[in-house]
Amino acid sequence: MKHQIVIIGSGLGGLLTAVLLAKEGYDVAIIEQNKQIGGCLQTFSFDKKIFDSAVHYLGSLGEGEVLNQIFSYAGIQKDLQLKRLDQDCFDAVLFGSDPQQYKLAQGLDNFADSLWQQFPEEKEAINAYTRLLQDTCDRFPLYNLRNGDAAEKEEVLHLKLAQELQKITTNQTLQKVLSGNAILYAGMAQKTAFSTHALVSKSYIDSSWRCVGGSSQIAKLLWRKLQEYGGVIYRHEKIKRLVVNNGIIEKAVAASGNEFLGTHFIANIHPQQTIALLSDQSILKSVFKNRILEATPTVGCIMVNIVLKPRTVSYKNYNINWNLKDGLEVIDALSEFFPVNYSIYYTEDSHNHGFAESVSILSYINTSDFAVWKNSFNSTMAAQEREPAYTDFKEEKAVLLINKVAERFPELKEQMQSYKIATPLTYRDYQGSVTGDMYGIQKDVNQLNHTRFTTKTRIPNLHLTGQNINLHGVLGVSMTAISSAADFLGLDYLLQKINEA
Repeated sequence: MKHQIVIIGSGLGGLLTAVLLAKEGYDVAIIEQNKQIGGCLQTFSFDKKIFDSAVHYLGSLGEGEVLNQIFSYAGIQKDLQLKRLDQDCFDAVLFGSDPQQYKLAQGLDNFADSLWQQFPEEKEAINAYTRLLQDTCDRFPLYNLRNGDAAEKEEVLHLKLAQELQKITTNQTLQKVLSGNAILYAGMAQKTAFSTHALVSKSYIDSSWRCVGGSSQIAKLLWRKLQEYGGVIYRHEKIKRLVVNNGIIEKAVAASGNEFLGTHFIANIHPQQTIALLSDQSILKSVFKNRILEATPTVGCIMVNIVLKPRTVSYKNYNINWNLKDGLEVIDALSEFFPVNYSIYYTEDSHNHGFAESVSILSYINTSDFAVWKNSFNSTMAAQEREPAYTDFKEEKAVLLINKVAERFPELKEQMQSYKIATPLTYRDYQGSVTGDMYGIQKDVNQLNHTRFTTKTRIPNLHLTGQNINLHGVLGVSMTAISSAADFLGLDYLLQKINEA
């Protein structure tokens, strides 16, 4: 099978890149190892309820906002089934045993007004924060769907999130609230750039939405568009080798024996996995390979998905984020405590409005805790029961997490009908991450050049896309997809098309 462009992996980055290129007439094929496409957009069900595997809400989908514009050009925005979260509180933030629940509101002005009410003595600091937030986002051209000079970012790239919050205010509670949903970017006091925080947080402040019926609809709609433009997805095909010949990649060979020839290849998998597939490792410089192979992954997570007894728990049209202490410090605390944080995402019962049919509880956990079982695999393609010790361990962690949540929200435990647990190994097996980490490579403000990558590689016909390249998340991956497609189409041309859509 031969195509102009062969994309390995059907996560959002691969799907969106494929649609952008196929729309312009390119012959595009995606190779996916699993039955279900979408990567982090996958959903699953049990007890007749649908659960998102990773994407529980999205930002910037309001009219004229950046993700809305990208999805509109891709042809899927109008068909998305969305529910906007509470505009006066899309995320509630809690800490330790503090009984106060702090609200983060949608719309930058509304966001500031809400914080002024909660911190009336901090109006000047809140204004300074929102100005820095807006200014930082304005300096990233692609975030604003325009071409620009990389120098625009220089003044803000090296700003550390924790230090900037300390400069803005001495009120430690306000500092913690402003980074209270740091689980969105696996924030760490010593590593996270203010720009990472700004780009992620601003998108949700602009507008926050749930996908009604699950985030897999995004993947399905993109697949439909890809087919309309003549593209194809080959499923159940695990790539085992990228054959290098005369300095370029000639073909991708699957475990089935099928060969996929291409003029260009785009890897929507972890760069470490891409390197491992190359038949000729010497084609890449050692300094580049080492930078990738030595990259630190982000923290892992455990997810407890709970089906609730009907009509027993009120639906909350917002998310809850609890941290044992400062959200930028909890990852380091994992060596001593569990759980150190949790986020709760509610799904409304479509037959009993006002009630929740289920909740998903997400909490950090070290991927190394599961290293003893790293050689076991369990997916729909290769179903395998892991040993009882694994089951006992994840059950133990789930009970600890449920009990911690019950300290503030006892109804979730009391009205629990059934539950299932996902661990880093679950995410590794179903979504293809190397260790089961949340967001791929840990971006480090102290080592920007070592933890960020370009979509082009030294191999002339190999390109990269996905969450490991620049910014993670639906918006971050979508922006990288634009960069990947622009390698072929030209950035000015593509941005003009998107802005005119």
